[in-house]
Amino acid sequence: MAKRALIEELDFSAVRVLLVGDLILDRFIFGTTRRISREAPIPVVQFAAESCAPGGAANAAANLASLGATVMVAGLIGEDESGDILRGCLEEQGIDTSLVRALSSRQTTVKTRVLAGGAGTVRQQVLRLDREPEGDPSAEVTASLHQAACDAIADCDVAVLSDYGYGAVAPELCARFGSTPVVVDSRSQLQRFAGAHTLKPNLSELEQVAGRDLLDQAQVEAAALALRERSGAGAVLVTLGRNGMILAEADRLRSVPVFGDDEVADVTGAGDSVLAAFALATGCGLDRFDAAQVATVAGAVAVSHYGTHSVRLDELRAAVRDA
Repeated sequence: MAKRALIEELDFSAVRVLLVGDLILDRFIFGTTRRISREAPIPVVQFAAESCAPGGAANAAANLASLGATVMVAGLIGEDESGDILRGCLEEQGIDTSLVRALSSRQTTVKTRVLAGGAGTVRQQVLRLDREPEGDPSAEVTASLHQAACDAIADCDVAVLSDYGYGAVAPELCARFGSTPVVVDSRSQLQRFAGAHTLKPNLSELEQVAGRDLLDQAQVEAAALALRERSGAGAVLVTLGRNGMILAEADRLRSVPVFGDDEVADVTGAGDSVLAAFALATGCGLDRFDAAQVATVAGAVAVSHYGTHSVRLDELRAAVRDA
């Protein structure tokens, strides 16, 4: 089905989603550069403004909510100001955070990006500063978190696992969630999510699994098929930026063309927008290829904005109408 017809007919308001993942606060500092520092060969940034937004798995949750779904999030934050801000950002979007655990022993993950430019020019990212928790959460904490997620899954149409490597996600959740389709985005352990409905790596993540550079489409396709077979997942959807996507299923390989040709403003969080749109389309009953077509539009909308952006369904509809 054509993208426009697909998206015009979509309504995510009845889809209930459980997201388990590594919650991150994205902080943005905006400024102006007029000179180079005398202390080091770096620009001096004059502060102009600051903002915060959900990042990582929290950004995927924000996209799920902005697209119209009912969203419950399970994850870990610290008992700190950043954790309070992050929880507040999610709750402002109507997201259920009752399964989010705040720990006194753990700091909230914060990624601070400094965006700056000369007067009258477009600001660009000049620095990223990460604050991360030390080590994984305890086995008791994760066991409690995962049991709460398993108790909640019966009321959901689709589950999303968003694994940024901070310890909130376990591969065995795919099996524990039973017949609920599970869409997985994982930075470092994709091959371990046996029974997932779909794995969604980008090219660098697929190369990490393959253990080598993938230099052409044939190599990407072979690696995607190998990952699908090795993991036991129903499919692997590889995102390739301007080159679209590759969908590897048990019986066939298909290319999903990129949507649009607008200039990319910022790729921050775009993978989370793709993940959210694909999961919701799956929750609506679309097959993987049609869900991937919807996801390409979400990705195109996301990269047309600066900073972390929560894509809305009306933006998807406007994009396909204007194409």
